Amino acid sequence: MAKEFHSWNVLLDPVLPAREVVVAYLNECGFSMFEPHEQGVLVHGEVEEVNEQEADLQLEAVAAFATVRVDKQRVAQENWNAKWESEYPQVVVEDGAGELACTIRAPFHDTPASGVDVIVAPQMSFGTGHHATTHLMTARLLSLPLQGQNVLDMGCGTGVLALVAAKAGAGSILGIDIEHDAVQNSQDNHALNADLATSDMNFVQGDGSACDDMPDGAWDVVCANIHKNVLVADMTSYARTLKKGGHLLLSGFFEGDVPALEASVHAAGMEVLGVDVRDGWACMHCGKPLG
Repeated sequence: MAKEFHSWNVLLDPVLPAREVVVAYLNECGFSMFEPHEQGVLVHGEVEEVNEQEADLQLEAVAAFATVRVDKQRVAQENWNAKWESEYPQVVVEDGAGELACTIRAPFHDTPASGVDVIVAPQMSFGTGHHATTHLMTARLLSLPLQGQNVLDMGCGTGVLALVAAKAGAGSILGIDIEHDAVQNSQDNHALNADLATSDMNFVQGDGSACDDMPDGAWDVVCANIHKNVLVADMTSYARTLKKGGHLLLSGFFEGDVPALEASVHAAGMEVLGVDVRDGWACMHCGKPLG
């Protein structure tokens, strides 16, 4: 039997900072996917996981400082995916000089003339490249010297960051996600990229505790595009498994959350090397000192 999802279009005036608050509140109510737009945000979550009554109460709280209108729908998974596929555009990521760095596309799109070419089967998942955080993480990841580097992708979603790293020459790559469906989708997307057939890439189900079984300094690069509370909780694990001189890329949080994440990074013995922002979302580039 196909899963049913809540799909709510939350319209806000003014949009900011209300959109940041809505995402934070509704994430705690069981919604798991968020698509910001100019008038607010689309939120999605499995009917069995969402506490609709609590979500309504949280939106009433937001109405204290912004006008809130909500268009609620329930959609079946297969209908959702069909709609997503019919509207799925390719994603273009540019480097700092404005040159084409990466194209994230569906199998039915044309092959780009240059840049990293990543094929992802279109599904309603957090991590296809359309979400601002994935776009930010992709751009930062490609700014690093990845040739032969070992890369850990925490909260891998569709596997797009792992695929980007592999296409850029990374060595051993491990993607971890708490959701079984995400792991399966990542494996399927790996198979779609035929040029990565022999790459050393694996995807497994798990959470931050998976780092407990990893040796110190196992990874040259760690990517974590997850909710800010998870990032803070797992920060010391990321720091321990990162090599000295290694790079940690963090996203999944808003610009307003940057100070809290900076404090957590510093407390774990790392430094912040840069912060990028897109549509109110932030990406933090951190480093582990050599000393």
